[in-house]
Amino acid sequence: MVAEQFELIKEKIKNLGSSTGCYLWKDREQNVIYVGKAIRLADRVRSYLNPNSTDSKAISLRQEIFDLDWILTNSEHEALILEANLIKRYNPKYNVRLKDDKKYPFICISTDEPFPMVYLTRKVKADGKKYYGPYTDVKAARDILKLIHKIFPVRKKHQTLPLKKPASPCLNFHIKRCLAPCTGKVSVEDYNAIIQMVIYFFEGKRDEIIASLKSKMEDFSNQFLFEKAAIYRDMIQAIQSVSQKQSIINTTLGDEDILACAKKDNNGEMVVFEIREGRLEGKKSFALDGLQDSSDLESYLGFIKLYYLQSSFIPEKIRIPVKTSEEINFLENSLSSIAQKPVKILSTSGSTYSIFKLALKNAELNLTERLLATKLKEEKTALKQLQEILNLPKLPEIIECYDISHFQGSQPVGSGVQFVNGKPNKRAYRHYLIRGYTEINDPGMIHEVISRRLTRIQNENLPVPDLFVIDGGYTQLSRAVEAALNLGFENLAMIGLAKKREEIYFPSEKYPYKFDIDSPAIRLLRQIRDEAHRFGIEFHRKKRNQATLKSILDSISDIGSIRKRKIINHFINKKKLKEITKEELLQIDGIGETLAEKIISHLV
Repeated sequence: MVAEQFELIKEKIKNLGSSTGCYLWKDREQNVIYVGKAIRLADRVRSYLNPNSTDSKAISLRQEIFDLDWILTNSEHEALILEANLIKRYNPKYNVRLKDDKKYPFICISTDEPFPMVYLTRKVKADGKKYYGPYTDVKAARDILKLIHKIFPVRKKHQTLPLKKPASPCLNFHIKRCLAPCTGKVSVEDYNAIIQMVIYFFEGKRDEIIASLKSKMEDFSNQFLFEKAAIYRDMIQAIQSVSQKQSIINTTLGDEDILACAKKDNNGEMVVFEIREGRLEGKKSFALDGLQDSSDLESYLGFIKLYYLQSSFIPEKIRIPVKTSEEINFLENSLSSIAQKPVKILSTSGSTYSIFKLALKNAELNLTERLLATKLKEEKTALKQLQEILNLPKLPEIIECYDISHFQGSQPVGSGVQFVNGKPNKRAYRHYLIRGYTEINDPGMIHEVISRRLTRIQNENLPVPDLFVIDGGYTQLSRAVEAALNLGFENLAMIGLAKKREEIYFPSEKYPYKFDIDSPAIRLLRQIRDEAHRFGIEFHRKKRNQATLKSILDSISDIGSIRKRKIINHFINKKKLKEITKEELLQIDGIGETLAEKIISHLV
């Protein structure tokens, strides 16, 4: 943040005073990057500007914030609702947020009309209807809807009821799947009694449903309306059949949601186990973003705000694996106000801990699968993008990258890595000891390495890679192309990738091209180049340590060639020779206390 802008924000904060509401941090492009709420906005916002703060989120934000905006509210409860809405609207990068939440379907009960329907929708509105969800598994949502339509005789056809002229009943009426309100033969009261059962079903109130249905069945039987009584009897049997298939988790539990979150870098997966009357009735899994600088408490509370504040049903207990806090207490009050019943946010301890561990295992598996699927998708996208921006004749399924490593010209080595379909093929990785150069000459060394690689491809009739990437600029690429032309590889696809700005050099073009560094194609090229660099540095360090250790051992008269070779082989992969300990030396056959101490004294 520039000094002038810092002072401007400080002046803005002075006007906030003791106001309650939401604050919005923005970057240079006026994009909202974080949304928060506070009882005293000025105090909360000022805390982000404290250079001595150790809060990781505040530190990250200070690198990007450029402007501040806010919205005042009458109470913290209003601020809480507004915060959730603003996060959904702006999708700020530093907030915990549901990933792709607009794609999740809901099951809607159209309680704003006389004869409600039950159907699937992706649009949630404040229109008097009841919405249950979101469902992250579309098939599961369809299966639940199918089950509802099988158990409860509610209408399936979209039409405005009551009709001016009664219609003839359809097949659903004749197979007892609908009460046919379109015919005018069922009252609003009787039909809505069934709808109330559907609502109970979504809220997990199986006992209330059965009791109510039995009461209705008995009433109709006593009135000798046996056909109507049979409808309720069939519903009772269907619900009891479904209940028997549900897993009994813990008979002491009531209506509880147990939350478990798996995190990896900025990504997360939140699993919600829905326990109703001691039974596990459902599992929902939500992809999360914005977890990089978020604590466990922020991750769970951030999700609770987004998921429950606008939900049609909130259970009596929500369990998370974190201890109580002032923020939790306030959120409990807000949820209780919305649900119009006491709602507690409790820890997953005691009898619920084993259920939480199961939920966490599900979350970890779901996260792994999602990240793997995302990676595979990005790899395919990256290869297609590479083919397009590099104007390649075919998809670059085999890509090789070459790099040179040395320390001020000493111990120069070349490294080559191969990626197949966007993945490392480590069996094809190669190291090259530079033979033709003893002084710094990266372009000449690249010429040697590419010549040796292409010669082997010719001699052994190996597949020719679809793309060669040279770690370097115009000069290195020119020498690599020269090596290829000398061996008759005239149409070989080859580019140079500069380190500083991730710019791409093309053969015979002195000036580079710049592409979106965050695109899948450039990210893949960067990954391949970094892997070649890592592989080369590792080999160079090994060779340098080997030469250094050999030189040190040569200066110690008590060490013969056999013991010298044993010591070098034992420590060849050691990153720093100064880290070698006396205990490690004593593990080598033929090394005693006196010799070990002498070697250590030479290493210091």
